[in-house]
Amino acid sequence: MIPSTAIVVGAGIVGLALAKALAERGCRVVVFERHERAVGASLRSPGALWLLGEANGRLLELARRSRRAWQEFCEAADVWYESSGCLVPAYSDDEMALLQEFCAASGQQRDCQLLNPAQTRERCAQVQPRGLRGALWSGEEAVLDPRVALRQLPLWLADRLDVEFRWKHAVTRVAHPYVWSGGRRHAADAIYLAGGADLPALYPQLFAEGRLSLLRRQVVRLAAQPDGFRLGCQLHGVAGLAAWPAFAALPAAQRLAERAQADSAECGPDDLLLLQNGSGEILASHALSAAPAAATGDSLQATPLFDALRRLTLLPDCRIAQSWQTVHACSAGDFAIQPEAGVSIVAAPAGPGLSLAFGLAEEVAAASA
Repeated sequence: MIPSTAIVVGAGIVGLALAKALAERGCRVVVFERHERAVGASLRSPGALWLLGEANGRLLELARRSRRAWQEFCEAADVWYESSGCLVPAYSDDEMALLQEFCAASGQQRDCQLLNPAQTRERCAQVQPRGLRGALWSGEEAVLDPRVALRQLPLWLADRLDVEFRWKHAVTRVAHPYVWSGGRRHAADAIYLAGGADLPALYPQLFAEGRLSLLRRQVVRLAAQPDGFRLGCQLHGVAGLAAWPAFAALPAAQRLAERAQADSAECGPDDLLLLQNGSGEILASHALSAAPAAATGDSLQATPLFDALRRLTLLPDCRIAQSWQTVHACSAGDFAIQPEAGVSIVAAPAGPGLSLAFGLAEEVAAASA
C-alpha cells in the first residue's frame, strides 16, 4: 500500500517526479536536498526529452508518459516547452542502413520516417549537406530549459500537492524508518533515495557490485547565434544510436558500432546531441567514458567535439563558449533497488533522466500501492 509518509532524498528530476507521484496518491512527502535549490545533473543537462533510443514496450511507454507529464506541468506553470522532434542525418552507407532497418522494424509503433537529402534540408537547413545520404525524422522529441523548469517545479509541488522541501539538508545516514541530517533524526514510513551525489557515500557497495554506476556527459554552450536564429529541431549523430536499446539488436548496429569505435579518437563523439532552448542558446552534449580535464578558452575550439559539430551542422557560429560535465547515478537493472525494507534507491537506466523521470516515478509509486 502507498505509505502515509515518505522522505525523498534529492531534489533532482527523479526526486521531484517521485514526490509528485507519491503526493498524488495521498502520501505526505518531505524532500531533503543538500543544496539551497535543485542543482546537479538535472539542472545542468541540455533539456532534451529524447525518446528515440528507448526500445518499444515498457521504456518507450514510460518515456511517453513522462513527456506528457512535462507538457502538462509546463502548460500549467507557464514554463517554456517545445515539441521539437529529432533529425538524425546519415553520411555513410552503414549509417543509412541502420536508419532503414529501424524504420522497417518500427512499423506503426513510432512517429518516424526516412527522408532523402532534399527533404532533410527542408526539415533543417542547418544540416551539413556534404556527403548527406538522408536522415531519420522522429516527431516525439521535445525540449525544455531545466534551469527554469526545475526551479518552478518545487514551487508547483509545494503549492498544488503540499510537498514539503527542506533545502540545505544533507542526508548523511539512512536506516529505516530514519534518515539523519544536520545531526537530527527524521522518520517516515518509506524512504526513497534519488540523489546521485549522495548515493556513492551512502551505499558504496552498490557501486562496487555494479548495480549502480555514474554516467558522465559533457555539455557545451555554443557562441550566440544571429538574432532570430532557430535550429528548428534536435540533431543527433547516427553512429551513437547503435548502443541504444531501440537500435542495438538490428544487424547494422554492430557493424556501425565497430566502425564508430575505430573512428572515435579521430572523429570525436558519435552520440552528439544538439538542440536550442527557449533562450536561443545552442547546446550540445555527449557521453564521456572518463572525466577529462575541462577545456578553456581557445582549447575548446581544438577538441574533437568542435570538429564533430562542424561535420554535423552549418550553424552560423560553431565556436564553443562554455563547457561543463554532468554526473548522475544509473541503474544496471531494476529502477528501484531496495537495500533494506522500507528504503528504495530509484535511478533511471543509462540515458536521459529528464525523458523517463515522471513515467519511472509513476511506476515506482504504483508498485507501492
